[in-house]
Amino acid sequence: MAGSYRIGVGPLELLITNDVLRVMDLLGVFVMGVAAGALASRLNFDAVGFAVIGISAGLGGGLVRDLILGIGVPAAFDGPWYLACALAGAGFSFLVATEGAWWRHLVTVLDIAAMGLWAATGTAKSLGYGLDVLPAILLGVTSAVGGGVIRDVLVGRIPAIFGGGPLYATGALLTAVLTWLVVALGLPSPLVLIAVAVGALLAGLAAWRRWTLPAHAEWQVTMSAPQLKRLVRRTRKQERERVALETGTIPVIDPTGDDLADDAAADDLDAAGYEDRIFAEPVVEELPSTAEHGRRGQEPRGSDDEEGTSAGHS
Repeated sequence: MAGSYRIGVGPLELLITNDVLRVMDLLGVFVMGVAAGALASRLNFDAVGFAVIGISAGLGGGLVRDLILGIGVPAAFDGPWYLACALAGAGFSFLVATEGAWWRHLVTVLDIAAMGLWAATGTAKSLGYGLDVLPAILLGVTSAVGGGVIRDVLVGRIPAIFGGGPLYATGALLTAVLTWLVVALGLPSPLVLIAVAVGALLAGLAAWRRWTLPAHAEWQVTMSAPQLKRLVRRTRKQERERVALETGTIPVIDPTGDDLADDAAADDLDAAGYEDRIFAEPVVEELPSTAEHGRRGQEPRGSDDEEGTSAGHS
């Protein structure tokens, strides 16, 4: 299937040649520069730091995509406009305070719109250069969120798309998949804009409603104390049966002192209490030849012995 795509297919041509979409693309680069500049401002960067962060955030995803595709000159360097917009955005944050609530909302809306556009452009471009479906979708998502990841890594923090932040990567993934469907099914090129809108709408709703994907801790399986007891008992029973089958002997169980009876009689509040009781540190016996034993032998006798001695003298 990948070989049937050609550079200049309808959706890709629409995305990279339409004047309105071209302006949106450059505006997205500017907005990413502004957002990165706001971060640089909070970290008290100098002008060089603002410039580096702005370029990395605004152009990083597209640069990674074009380098993987083996394009001679990445689109970000094919003309002055992309670099100028990234630097202009960072310079704007350097000169103007961008910490107001209204400004953050505006930047979020424009950032989400640019994210959807970049995901569609990256996917269509990757398909046009002969990549198969999954790599093309991956590069589409990379085009959309790669700049933000590079920005976060440069400032030494966990990338926002790794958890706890808006569903930018999920929205980009949805746009990339829908863009692939438009290209693969030969649908009219303007339908790719619906793919952009659907992914951006999902990311926007997630930012508004504060939706997040389930984190690792929410998927962990925990066991209560009774469940842990049953598991240990079943394991012990299976081990005894295995030994009996292999050796031909019947294990003798003392019902008054067997560990299974101890488990049934114990009143563990939770799994931690059960673990503390089962895996308690064993009492270390002192050998007569050890220094500790010698020291204990030299300790003075107890009060009872002293009383007995004094009684004898009397």
